[in-house]
Amino acid sequence: MQNFPARLKSARLMNGMSIQDLVNRLDNSISKQAISRYENGIMLPSGENLSLLCKALGVKPDYFERESSVELATLSYRKLQRLPAKEQERVKEVATDFLERYLELENLLSEKSHLKVALKQYKVSTWEDIEAAAEELRKKMGFGDDPLLNLVERLEEEGIKVAEIDADPDFSGFATVMNGSIPVIVLNKNQEIPLDRKRFTLAHELGHLLLDVEGLDEEKACNRFAGALLIPQKRMREEMMARRHNIHVKELLLLKQQYGMSMQAILYRAKDLGIITDYVFTQQMRFFSQMGMRKQEPGSFTGEERSHRFMQLLLRGIAEEVISTSKAAALSNMKLADFMEELVKFN
Repeated sequence: MQNFPARLKSARLMNGMSIQDLVNRLDNSISKQAISRYENGIMLPSGENLSLLCKALGVKPDYFERESSVELATLSYRKLQRLPAKEQERVKEVATDFLERYLELENLLSEKSHLKVALKQYKVSTWEDIEAAAEELRKKMGFGDDPLLNLVERLEEEGIKVAEIDADPDFSGFATVMNGSIPVIVLNKNQEIPLDRKRFTLAHELGHLLLDVEGLDEEKACNRFAGALLIPQKRMREEMMARRHNIHVKELLLLKQQYGMSMQAILYRAKDLGIITDYVFTQQMRFFSQMGMRKQEPGSFTGEERSHRFMQLLLRGIAEEVISTSKAAALSNMKLADFMEELVKFN
């Protein structure tokens, strides 16, 4: 139980609880002082108290024996400042837990993802540099100018770990580096977040990983990179022409459905490229506000944004009898019955 103190604290934070919150969930069957001593390594729980903690925290006993294998570098958050400190800690711990299980699965199968892109590989100091970086990345990844389909899976194929977690809708995502060399993007899979916003966040956080920004606001630079990656400059001008005096809202809707980028982000893209003036942009956004479309746009992108790699590794491990079904369920953080039900689904 050498790792118990750190693992107990991680499990508590992953549930978004203070020590007092945990005591309350335990109906005071374990005191606040005892839990504090557990987390500080002063004492270990009895078998009975360990069972109570497992039930309260939603983990199995072997969780406390697992050695932490993930160290995250400084996090590049998007909109995280709007979250309470407790939720910030919970997001980090949930992401860390998933990444630990992901690495354990890879190790069991002797399978490693190979990084095919270099971190901070694009030095950018102008908006034109950012456009060129997005075009070069598209070329390297074989995208051409076509709409990007399932960007999550493509980035995983490039060796970038993408972790999707449930969190407060105010949290979009963050980018970081795991264990000194493995790039990671964490996304919020909350159902309240539209798929087009999720895709923009993914491309934005990719910018944090790949761009070496000098003399520009990094958040704005990553926004420009995201727009350029999702709709290349050449394709944008083909769709809209070089100059426009106005853009019909239905036109924006059709582009959103085709490229998986919000109507408002497309307007920003048109302004950035000089297709529309600042005045036209302001008028269009004012119309969006009047129609209540700033917070909830019409239409949706119906493509898929999901990586299948983790599940594919699990299934390979079961088929090759490298891992048991119960171990696969544990790695998925699911109850065995729920995991077995998932295995028989074919849609």
